[in-house]
Amino acid sequence: MIYDLDCKILENRYISGKTYILKLQAPEIAKNTKSGQFVMVKPTLEDYYDPLLRRAFAIADIEDDTITLFYDVYGKGTSYLTTRNKGEYLKVLGPLGNNLFPEEYDNYIIVGGGIGFAGLSLFIKEIKRKGKKYTALYGARKKEDLSMIEWIEENQVEVIYYTDDGSFGKKGLVTQDLEKIIEDNPEAPLLVCGPKGMMKAVSKIAVSKNRPCYLSLESRMACGIGICVGCVVKDKSKDNYVRVCYEGPVFEAKEIEIL
Repeated sequence: MIYDLDCKILENRYISGKTYILKLQAPEIAKNTKSGQFVMVKPTLEDYYDPLLRRAFAIADIEDDTITLFYDVYGKGTSYLTTRNKGEYLKVLGPLGNNLFPEEYDNYIIVGGGIGFAGLSLFIKEIKRKGKKYTALYGARKKEDLSMIEWIEENQVEVIYYTDDGSFGKKGLVTQDLEKIIEDNPEAPLLVCGPKGMMKAVSKIAVSKNRPCYLSLESRMACGIGICVGCVVKDKSKDNYVRVCYEGPVFEAKEIEIL
């Protein structure tokens, strides 16, 4: 079920780089969310309409009746969102998304880039709780772009870090050790979220190794429920287009074309 709620802001603060953390009291959404889903948030006050559209954010974590979101500041909407204060209310639509990560495996290879790690974190937390195996890779250009380090440490998640400039973790791309990691984890699928270039590179390696690869796509969305058809990607297997918000957000890499 999808809810359209006025959610109380419990925390909205700067972390690093261009990333903020936003915690909202949203009991109905928290209770009914599956890992991989997202919400649409109206950044402005209820009677303000510039910008008009809501913004899509992955549900990165859930604690009791609280959902946690991470967002990068890019334009007017997210810039305005940084000005919203603890105790105020935001209009939130969710949980959204229908096609999610597969849960039937016992071992996973998880690859996140930048803010994209927020699309994977709740799933990691859940498989960790279930005692399943995983290898998590997290990369960015520099340390300050690894904005979820604090969350990772608080939740005792084991992660291999990569930075392009070597300012934290291993120096280089998140894909540099991937072939060996795939070979060391037979039958483990890859779950990926991050910049398109990174997802393309990871997908190419996964396909070459004949390994299942699931991409959680990020896209600009107007409605989040499949009506506007503004967030489509090409489905190569069916030679048509599918909506990231409705048929996704998770797709098998071999089935879609990342533009």
